[in-house]
Amino acid sequence: MTLAQQAATDVAAKAGGPKYIIFIQQKGGAGKSTMAVNVSAVQGRSSLLQNDIEDAAVIAAGIDPQGSLETWADRVPEEVLPFDYFVTKGKVGELSGFRNDPARRRINVDTPGFMEIDPDAAWGEDPLGESRVADALREVLELADLAVVPITPEWLSWNPAEFTIERILKPRGIPFVVVINLHDPRDGDTALDAVKKWIDERGYPRMADPIRKYKIHAHAAENGLTVMQYRESGTALRAREDFMNLALVIEQML
Repeated sequence: MTLAQQAATDVAAKAGGPKYIIFIQQKGGAGKSTMAVNVSAVQGRSSLLQNDIEDAAVIAAGIDPQGSLETWADRVPEEVLPFDYFVTKGKVGELSGFRNDPARRRINVDTPGFMEIDPDAAWGEDPLGESRVADALREVLELADLAVVPITPEWLSWNPAEFTIERILKPRGIPFVVVINLHDPRDGDTALDAVKKWIDERGYPRMADPIRKYKIHAHAAENGLTVMQYRESGTALRAREDFMNLALVIEQML
């Protein structure tokens, strides 16, 4: 069965359950974990969905065997954590258990970078190779209703983003949006304009504005904070606005 045929087979299984949003990019360091956690925080504290949602309706999930998302979420005080979290550590079959759970509305899945690629895989065939991480990725790709592909102004992140889209997402028929991350406003717009041009030339849908780079994000995991718990300041408000915009884009695309 081709990837396209598998995608068509999975459509019926997705109907009526929670929406799975995956944050995916071949290259590590593009900001997948930060996006997954903070989008979950925004969804858990807002009414972006059709009805007001309860904390348990939103899950931040991680499939990395290292369990980095769990390490972050564990540091957030339970009384202010606006979502549930679930970590598979690469085990297959656990995330799909939420597919028919009526209490769940959004499941945001943080994925690790994937370097174990089969160099001999033909175009249209699965290039993920054979490993525990690859199998976990295949599971979430089958569940995915939308993929968020972070890309940075750094040129080295561009080709991995293109590989992710052309070889992983498009053959499976997974809708996606590209999000420019880690834009430092102090650098001006030259690098930002370059990455926007690169995305637009390929016809990829993208979020209009970038997620800006702030020091407050770099220390959030260590300090047990989500964007919704940052101490009030101009920077915190702008950071929160970025992730509220991203959450809104995701809702519009689902």
